[in-house]
Amino acid sequence: MDQLTDIRFDFLPDPPDGIYLVGGALRDMLTGRTPLDIDLVVRGEITAMAAKIAELTGGRPIDLGKKGFPLFRVVSPTTTIDITPMTGKSIEADLQARDFTFNAMAYDLKAKHLIDCTGGLADIRRKVIRMVSPDAFVHDPARLVRAYRFAAELDFALADATGEAIADHRHRIETVAGERIWAELIKILNTSRCAATFRRMAASGLLTAIFPELEPSIGCTQNRHHRFDVFEHSLRAVHYLETLLANFDRRFPDLAAVARKAGLPDHAPLLKYSALLHDVGKPATRRIETNGRVRFPGHAAKSALIVQTINRRLRLSRHQDKIAETVIRHHIRPLFLFIAWQNGTLGPNGKTRFFNRCGPLALPIVVHAMADIMAKGKTLENRDSDFIRFCHRLAVAHGIFQDRQATTKPLINGYDLMNELGLAPSPRFKQILSKVDEQRLCGTLSSREQALGWVRAYLKRSRPHADA
Repeated sequence: MDQLTDIRFDFLPDPPDGIYLVGGALRDMLTGRTPLDIDLVVRGEITAMAAKIAELTGGRPIDLGKKGFPLFRVVSPTTTIDITPMTGKSIEADLQARDFTFNAMAYDLKAKHLIDCTGGLADIRRKVIRMVSPDAFVHDPARLVRAYRFAAELDFALADATGEAIADHRHRIETVAGERIWAELIKILNTSRCAATFRRMAASGLLTAIFPELEPSIGCTQNRHHRFDVFEHSLRAVHYLETLLANFDRRFPDLAAVARKAGLPDHAPLLKYSALLHDVGKPATRRIETNGRVRFPGHAAKSALIVQTINRRLRLSRHQDKIAETVIRHHIRPLFLFIAWQNGTLGPNGKTRFFNRCGPLALPIVVHAMADIMAKGKTLENRDSDFIRFCHRLAVAHGIFQDRQATTKPLINGYDLMNELGLAPSPRFKQILSKVDEQRLCGTLSSREQALGWVRAYLKRSRPHADA
């Protein structure tokens, strides 16, 4: 309670009759966190109060209310203040209609008194998330996901009865708008407890209620290199990816600058999302060969198509959709490069083509591939350890590739092809210049003269095929 005794809001009327601090702001203060914004409940009509607060803060009131849900937001230079009217005949009745007990408290700003009619303060001290009433998830099924979001953000546990209620009501998540579900999921993905939270959501059945496309992966066994079914493997991939990202600079200190340049930390939430869904297409592509070998031909492309459908349902932005789709579609490419390297058939161009094709997501895809391999079993086999080392070298090569991209220019252009080589303009120019640039970026060509010589040799090699 000491956190509340010194509350001073200069923007409030004096005296602040019938004004209560509620919700996330109060919860954050009681858990030792700095509130990002202020939530106020006002007894009576709120329009005049919003105007007064805007005047005192130098902000402006914005009417965000919908039919039956009055809400004013005052955006000031220092904070954002949401103002809603009291529902019910008393503040206690208002609080009883809220979601969880730690959100169902109010601080009377005039009397300087905490109103806690549901035991929220005790639950904060116990680090427990408890629903206010058995109907909490009926009134707003988005609370099903929100409970886990709070658990991930605050490192709280769900009360037994609340967890059981979520399992009982999980089907109601189908009635919630996709953007509301995604708004909660992205907050979970942004925490350092995403993997553990997804596992708890899986145990309650909520994860597959949100992602029914994952249901066929439960019990979908894989080949001899995989100890776990597709569903368990996917959960483990999220765990290893989260661990890798959290410890990346310590584990790979020589890649710290490369990771920052590639924006790896910024990609963390969508990388974890992609790890959860990267094999969602495996059940549909599962094949058993005559020798008993299990294969999943084309599963990466199939997974990417399924994820695009999920992304549309959850209303991801175009940028988010592109990241998830690209990571999943290409997540197996580092393994193909590794196999080529083992067979002695991987040249510098192979890496460069991968970097060019995946662009700024090349390094995130490499890190995703590491986690994918780590999630195959309880311990790494020798081949898996070799793959991790190969991915490290691939990441180093990507750093060199990025430097060449940033510091060197194309060696030749279309005018050179016409003036120096006597070629007539054609659609083939783009192909030739792309191949030359690929050689530049992998380090085999470094001057204009070398580039022109390479084109002459290339044209000489390809001419017989053209004549044929």
